[in-house]
Amino acid sequence: MIRDRFKKAVRRAAIKALGMEEQAADRKEQVHRDVAFDPKYIPKVVDGSGDTPGPNHKTMIGRTWLSAQLAGGVSPCVVDIRPPEEWTAGHIPGAILLPGRQILGATDRLPAKDVRVAIIDAEGGPLSDEIASALREMGWALSRQLSGGWAEWIEHSEPEASPQPFDKARFKLGSPVTIADGQDGYVQAVRKKGRGFSYDVLISYDKDETVLQIAESKLKV
Repeated sequence: MIRDRFKKAVRRAAIKALGMEEQAADRKEQVHRDVAFDPKYIPKVVDGSGDTPGPNHKTMIGRTWLSAQLAGGVSPCVVDIRPPEEWTAGHIPGAILLPGRQILGATDRLPAKDVRVAIIDAEGGPLSDEIASALREMGWALSRQLSGGWAEWIEHSEPEASPQPFDKARFKLGSPVTIADGQDGYVQAVRKKGRGFSYDVLISYDKDETVLQIAESKLKV
């Protein structure tokens, strides 16, 4: 009894000395009221926000996550499967241009199989999903489709780049060209060859891609 009184007296003295009377005052008992649950006050999830899916999603990767990785200098390998003429209008910095299903036959362009790969098309459609899935089956377990594709990327003003021409080259990526035999196409890649250049020209995007390597002298605008 005496010990308890002594403890209380010491406590009161300490509170008074430290000026903590208000904080140490007995708090009023909280009154809990029953409130009816109203689901209309739950905020809706907005599709296409880009906040999800995160890096642990099994098939897709989100815009905001990829943008953050890009800003941090640790971006996944981005493969752009859109036609070259769309690439010309803008693309994700550092992305590889391989329209359609070409990447499935050019996996030597990909990094090691434990590195992330993001496949981007115009709107996050079935083709990018198909390619990402095929690459996972081929061993690139972290291959993902970019949610929302290029449309969502530019809608939110994410970083974009434009193709830069080679010094003294007549054509650049995405340029429309005509081959000497009359076929029309688009420049997909530019290669330095001796004192001149050669070009990979995409002839038919709709027929699973026909790509020809053609000397500069055989091309015209």
